[in-house]
Amino acid sequence: MTGHRDQWFGDRSYAQHGDDLAVLNIFKRLGIEKPSYLDVGAYHPFDLSNTALLYERGSRGINVEPNEAQFALFIKARPDDVNLCVGVAPFVGRLTFHHVAADPGRFTFDVATAATLGIVRSVELPVMTLNQIVTHHAGGIWPDLLSIDIEGLDIDVLAGADFGASAPKLVIAEADCGAGDTSHELAALMAAKGFCLHSWCGSNMIFVRVADQAAIWGA
Repeated sequence: MTGHRDQWFGDRSYAQHGDDLAVLNIFKRLGIEKPSYLDVGAYHPFDLSNTALLYERGSRGINVEPNEAQFALFIKARPDDVNLCVGVAPFVGRLTFHHVAADPGRFTFDVATAATLGIVRSVELPVMTLNQIVTHHAGGIWPDLLSIDIEGLDIDVLAGADFGASAPKLVIAEADCGAGDTSHELAALMAAKGFCLHSWCGSNMIFVRVADQAAIWGA
């Protein structure tokens, strides 16, 4: 059955594993109707997007997508968001971005991951840190949701992030991009940053701030 009046978040999911519905449920528990977001490795404004449903429901945020062809789609389809055509790394500078013989969602700055997929061409692009993006495009305040999927560099980028006093309330990170299971390392890293694992959605791990556990689980 679809389109039932009692489906809180509608009958549509754009995310690969229904992540968007899980996220909306958590934010409802937190009393946040229109969560802001930072979508890193955003890929496409709707296809396999963790934030498209949020946008449709009135949320706004920042999309980061270094592939120029994919970035152009965000400019057209998500004009009310902040859309950035840059890469994200643990440092500010330039890195080589690899186009591979696979779906554009697998394009990556990680040469080891790219090599397993077959590098078609490479181009040097500017990269920013997560904190630099938040400082310059979110007024120094972390959005409510951080969704990150950057094909092999997720842990390095998250490790370099300083969440400070305005940490995101939820973080979605890919634990296996095809290069191996990093779930234990990812869980340890996020625990050190004050987050705990809420749930899995497919190959993605959803982390919530320890400080928000009581509000989410009613403890």
